[in-house]
Amino acid sequence: MGIRSCIKKPTKGKYLEITEEINSFDFLEKSYFYISQRKVKPLDWKWVSIALHGALYGFAVCVLKGTNYERVLEKNKKGIGRLISFDEAVKRCQKSEYVKMTIDSKALILCDGQKESIRVLKDILRNNFIHYVPSNWSIEIHGCPKMAIDVLGIISFLVFESGNYISLSANQKRKVKFYIKNGISILKNNKLYRESLSV
Repeated sequence: MGIRSCIKKPTKGKYLEITEEINSFDFLEKSYFYISQRKVKPLDWKWVSIALHGALYGFAVCVLKGTNYERVLEKNKKGIGRLISFDEAVKRCQKSEYVKMTIDSKALILCDGQKESIRVLKDILRNNFIHYVPSNWSIEIHGCPKMAIDVLGIISFLVFESGNYISLSANQKRKVKFYIKNGISILKNNKLYRESLSV
């Protein structure tokens, strides 16, 4: 009895199953979580930026890969594939030769304001948060709601208007639509956004 009580049955493994679509969906969901807080604290914009960057990058990759993930890999001299960069993914989404997979496929068209919002998201916010250099960094955050509105609009195009196959369930697509529509509405009512319009 004493010996048997020390022998434990093997624990049944639990696994996290993830796809590029689920990863992108999760980033979008996390960005909405912080956007929808009753009172968005200044530090919440860090998480909005990181999550929106992940969602935009992820959905751009989904649009470009189609049914062949190798379409989003760049091979080095040894033939080892590495995922294309964020900048390359956004650039390719704007080019028909990379996006055209079905008769409904459409390339992404960005206005100057959207291009600037992507630059702010990646170069000023997300990259500096992820690769934080010890410093006392002060960020003007009045532009954050507009940046987020622009990026959510781009994600909406990629998921619903690009015409390429993205493997999300009907329920997940409904949630994506909800997060984007409600997120934009919340951001437009954000005090920072209203103040930025009055300048």
